[in-house]
Amino acid sequence: MRTSALLSLIALTACDAGVAASPDPDPAIEPETVGEAPRAADFRSPRVQRAMESASGVVRTRGFSVLGEPWRGFLVDQAADVREQPMRAVTCYLVLGAASSALRELNLRVFDSDGGEVVQDAMDGPMAALRFCPAQSGTYFVAVRAAAGSGLFEVRTFRGPTGLEVRIDDLFRDAPAEPPREAR
Repeated sequence: MRTSALLSLIALTACDAGVAASPDPDPAIEPETVGEAPRAADFRSPRVQRAMESASGVVRTRGFSVLGEPWRGFLVDQAADVREQPMRAVTCYLVLGAASSALRELNLRVFDSDGGEVVQDAMDGPMAALRFCPAQSGTYFVAVRAAAGSGLFEVRTFRGPTGLEVRIDDLFRDAPAEPPREAR
């Protein structure tokens, strides 16, 4: 008797909690995330956005087109995230990555379906880029890693023609500098 009364009380308490009014939605959160906690991919870094827009513009002028949607998130020091990417042998791919200032070293790598690394970026710092022209079509895996620091990141993949050389070291060269901080 005592156990069933206790269970009834717990059930009623749980039901009452379910009908409680939800807080007003935050107008800064997009409508599809109202009622849900925002994910790391929902946040934007102005520094990352400026760098990616600048580098993307350079890449597009060299005959490459965007492949899919940008991939965004947050990485803690030494953590990695991986995405599957189908790739064709008659195409070259550019993968660009940029991170917020607290993520001091961002690394990009591509792995084949057996887990073997096929290419990695050679850049230092919070910007990363690599070019890959697969010898055979298949599923590859793009990995982004926080080698030093933690922060927001964005990765974009581009598809383009083979035989077109792209200097990876100059893709982020024209990225606008961060605006000066206002005096407090």
